[in-house]
Amino acid sequence: MEILNSIVLVITIVHGLVVLVKTIDENRALFSKLKKFLSNKVTLVIYEFNGHVKDELYEAVEIYLSNNLPPNKEVEYIYDGHKFKWISIQSEVKSFNLTFRAKDYEFVIDSYLPHILKEAKY
Repeated sequence: MEILNSIVLVITIVHGLVVLVKTIDENRALFSKLKKFLSNKVTLVIYEFNGHVKDELYEAVEIYLSNNLPPNKEVEYIYDGHKFKWISIQSEVKSFNLTFRAKDYEFVIDSYLPHILKEAKY
């Protein structure tokens, strides 16, 4: 009888561990989705054309990134201590996606984008 009790105890412990590991994995996946949903990131999309005219900022970004960004790939830049992620979208409608922290929005508009425009003119 003791052997049977020991076997039942081992099975119960193993089952409990399996349930615990499964619960941890499910919670990790749920936390990851929640983190993405509550992300403090902003993505600015810069399209190649503004109506029928090629967008000046798009052209400046092309020059700024030069050959460092292959189509549909991403690259990270750091400017003045701020981290930026660029993605070149090469589809029917070409664009650059610039992703950054939401709290850096004013810095991007007031400093980073003007810097890119200035760099492209030289």
